[in-house]
Amino acid sequence: MKAVIIISNVKSNRSNNNVWAVAITGEHYPKAHCKSAFKAMRFAFLLKARTGLDISENCLSRLSHEISKQKAARAAEVKEKVEEFAEAHSVDNVLAQQPEPAEQPKKRRGRKPKAVKAA
Repeated sequence: MKAVIIISNVKSNRSNNNVWAVAITGEHYPKAHCKSAFKAMRFAFLLKARTGLDISENCLSRLSHEISKQKAARAAEVKEKVEEFAEAHSVDNVLAQQPEPAEQPKKRRGRKPKAVKAA
């Protein structure tokens, strides 16, 4: 059986997050753990270039699907933040806010400092 690069989603021991393990079939331990699907795909292609092994088609399609889901979620999140920013900084809202009058400094009371004698 020919060795193949595989990528699987595993649970991290350090946190509740899922990470991606990139490994070569037949080896006991994975080569690397990546936090995102995009980084796992990049590492898999780096391993492919270094070792000359193929990447499992099933793993590639699963990673591509996960990356597209993450991009869509990020795009929706960015769009929501842009709309909030545009609403908060619209011309009507900026003009509706009245600038607060600046407070004048309090007058200093008490003794005046002594003048320094010129030598």
